[in-house]
Amino acid sequence: MTMNELERLHPLTLEEYLALDEEVRRESEVVEGNLIPREPRDRPHQKTAFRLAGAFEAAVLKYRAGHSASTSTCYEVNTEVPLRLWEVPLTVRKPDAIVHRCREQFEMLEAGDAVIVAEVISRWSESRDRIHKMGEYAKALIPHYLIVQFDELGATIVEHYALMGTDTSYSRIGTTHRDRDLWALNVTIPFEIQIGWPDLAIGLPA
Repeated sequence: MTMNELERLHPLTLEEYLALDEEVRRESEVVEGNLIPREPRDRPHQKTAFRLAGAFEAAVLKYRAGHSASTSTCYEVNTEVPLRLWEVPLTVRKPDAIVHRCREQFEMLEAGDAVIVAEVISRWSESRDRIHKMGEYAKALIPHYLIVQFDELGATIVEHYALMGTDTSYSRIGTTHRDRDLWALNVTIPFEIQIGWPDLAIGLPA
């Protein structure tokens, strides 16, 4: 199914979304049944997201090593995978990085699977990430949300938001700065995660 054909399909259903050409799905999200092109993402943006996912992966592997597989929750890490927040009206976002409970390989992730979602902010995406996605992720009851700012050397600021109690809007847990704080992220929930700024570096000083 092509973009031209989609002009006749509003609001988009889950079945119609899954029937889209792979390239269309890769470069778009769905908000309340409307297909939305994803914003441009340059190489520093992509590298920062990749480093963040790698740091999450290291934390997951450490968690697995310290816990019995039969009694602990299984977690996985992914980048830019479709995450269905709700089905009616269909809303599908693609976080830059996500920590989620394990699912079968070809099953679509749902909001209830996600424990941490992260967005790397670029000049094209700031309002979308700070306003629209933040509100949607909170409404979908995803416990933790990270906003990551970056420059040519890597992440510079990490903002951590979380749901508190029965809230459906995020509270700011903390903000870390590369030139001030030892850790970019240092939490024990949902499990111990310690990410240093070198873990999020993407280049070397000139």
